[in-house]
Amino acid sequence: MKKYLMTVPALCLLSACAGFTPDYDITDASETSRPSWIVQSKAHKIDSSSEARENRYFVSDAQNVNQRLCLKSAETRATQKIASEIAQELMSRFEEINKSQDDTANSKMKDTLQQNIQVNLHGVVVADKYWEKRSYKKEKGAEKDYTAYKCDVVVKIKKSALAEALNIYKEKTVKHLQGEDKQAMESAVDSYVAELNAAE
Repeated sequence: MKKYLMTVPALCLLSACAGFTPDYDITDASETSRPSWIVQSKAHKIDSSSEARENRYFVSDAQNVNQRLCLKSAETRATQKIASEIAQELMSRFEEINKSQDDTANSKMKDTLQQNIQVNLHGVVVADKYWEKRSYKKEKGAEKDYTAYKCDVVVKIKKSALAEALNIYKEKTVKHLQGEDKQAMESAVDSYVAELNAAE
């Protein structure tokens, strides 16, 4: 038994090192090689360093049999990602300040926060797009033979526009919160806006 337990991790490690073979062939693409920006941590490199300091970058992807719908879906997801990540950051700050333990209430507040931020977002710009036409092969491990597009989109938004969206959220929504929740969310928004303004 002990020998078997030692063998499984070793096999997993070997598989990870060897890498996995994709279950598709790329039959066409918008560029000759995948751009580096499709990795979130490198998205800012699409712009000069001075431009990158003024913006936040968000990358998302999608897959569809229709190229136009694929690109549109990736763009929509990237915009949703902005609201989602900002809502997550604000809720982390809120929970830290408020020491809240009510997970259900906090989850509901985060969903509302994300929706409100997304409604107030403006100035989101598509910085670049990349697509591949993939021919999936059952013989390579795909569930069936089919062709689809895989699309990546990077969007950017000025930090000043994000700060403005958060201030609008604060004016419209935070006033409906009560007591400690209100104070904690105001502090969370104010600290985040101050960071965005300082980073420009």
